[in-house]
Amino acid sequence: MAAREPFSRLSHEVVVDNPWHRYCRDRYVQTDGSEGTYWYVDMPGSCATIPCHDDGSTLILRVHRYLLGRELWEFPIGGMKAGEEPLVVAQKELHEEAGVTAARWTPLGSFAPYKGVSTEVCHFFLARDLTVVQQQLEASERITVHRVPLAEARRLLCDQEPGDGQSMAGLLLLDRWLAKGNQL
Repeated sequence: MAAREPFSRLSHEVVVDNPWHRYCRDRYVQTDGSEGTYWYVDMPGSCATIPCHDDGSTLILRVHRYLLGRELWEFPIGGMKAGEEPLVVAQKELHEEAGVTAARWTPLGSFAPYKGVSTEVCHFFLARDLTVVQQQLEASERITVHRVPLAEARRLLCDQEPGDGQSMAGLLLLDRWLAKGNQL
């Protein structure tokens, strides 16, 4: 019998499927050749935006998070559905959650927020040349929008417990972009 390549998939099963996530169980080959089972959430991804005004201020959201039973400071963030383009989702979420559109969009990068649990990749964008429009919240959302200096947004996002990891990662992506000599 031929040796099997470590981490090769032997089988794949979707246990639960809904519009946002698929809960999956894979059987795969472990490094010692034995069979392992891996449970994970398969999801198309998420998109987030750091909206910046010409004066350097930004918009952050105060969002009620049902699963945590509390409100968190966050940048506008939303989940993707299969086949959606990250920029299109980021634009839609900025409009719906923050009540803002933007004329200039810059990709800041992406990261894997739950790399051991999920296939999700979060895409972050910088949005500039902002125009205020009507917020379009879903019935499941309670969100207030706050315009603050970027330094204040950083403090609010990083000092809260628990912090929103996606927003904090977005700040790191913004810092990396700024360190390359880019300007807001």
